Amino acid sequence: MRYIGNKTRLLPFILRTLGKERIPPGSVHDAFAGTASVGKALKSKGWRVFSSDLLMSSYVFQRAYVVADSAHPSLDDMAHELAECSPRFGFISRHFSPAGGGESEGRMYFTPENAARIDASRESLDTWRADGRIGESDYYLLLAAIIEGADRVANTAGVYASYMKRWQPNARRSFEIVPERPTSGLPAQAYLMDAAEAAQAVGEVDLLYIDPPYNSRQYVAYYHIPEILARGWSDKAPAIRGKVGLLAGEEGRSQWSHGRRVQRLFAGLLAGSGAKWALVSFNSEGHLEPDALETLLGRASADGKVSHFTQRYRRYRADSDREGRRYHADIAIEHLYLVRLR
Repeated sequence: MRYIGNKTRLLPFILRTLGKERIPPGSVHDAFAGTASVGKALKSKGWRVFSSDLLMSSYVFQRAYVVADSAHPSLDDMAHELAECSPRFGFISRHFSPAGGGESEGRMYFTPENAARIDASRESLDTWRADGRIGESDYYLLLAAIIEGADRVANTAGVYASYMKRWQPNARRSFEIVPERPTSGLPAQAYLMDAAEAAQAVGEVDLLYIDPPYNSRQYVAYYHIPEILARGWSDKAPAIRGKVGLLAGEEGRSQWSHGRRVQRLFAGLLAGSGAKWALVSFNSEGHLEPDALETLLGRASADGKVSHFTQRYRRYRADSDREGRRYHADIAIEHLYLVRLR
């Protein structure tokens, strides 16, 4: 899935750093799991993963890509059946496609055809779960695939804070559901909660991996439609507001996106974790300057030492340069800090 801060391209850097510092596989708390790419990679390398995030969409990815150990032999057939369900006028059609008329307020996130198929598959999946047709692992594997499939045909530039005013080529493609196979390994656990609360629930681990929000972006606003798909609407329709249909309420909003609070939150998480080591990812575009973060980590370190590693990479761009908007640079720097806490 297209996701700001996704670490997929930086996984070799993270794994290489752990190897270079001779941190062997053990237990790890991935405190800001996002799309669960880091937890999935660590599980495949022999780690026992505990992961957490505030967003339900992240929890779905964690359950599918980290927690799930096996899938039904007919998972692909079930995915095909969901994708081929008779189109239905549901929540997505009503609010995020032109099919909704006045209710959708002209929102062009999905073509009417794709919106109706997304509605049908999402609602049918909940029915299957309620009827006991599928187990929990298969439910999350298929739900993650629905979210990923919807993202591939979303008429956006990569985030959902706005939609394109003309149908892009990807938006005209047919919605498909292609589930991933589970990652085998040690049992994993996912938590739908704040990182500090999850650290208390997890308890002692060998490694705490911290990849917090970098700036003032609220992910629940940038990815409100994946979040709606994750939560569903079978029991209660989500409350939405505003021009693009953002989720109403404070649920899913992170305190880490407020620059003045980051140092306090960082210190609290490090102090409250039962981890022996902490590995921190931080981007050059983040709230804290590298020197300030290194000082904070030095105070939390058991021996006063902070190992610092960097790697340049092409930054995420939701769209291209245009009149009135110019990106400062295409290259960002990923910082990794390793400290011993205990």
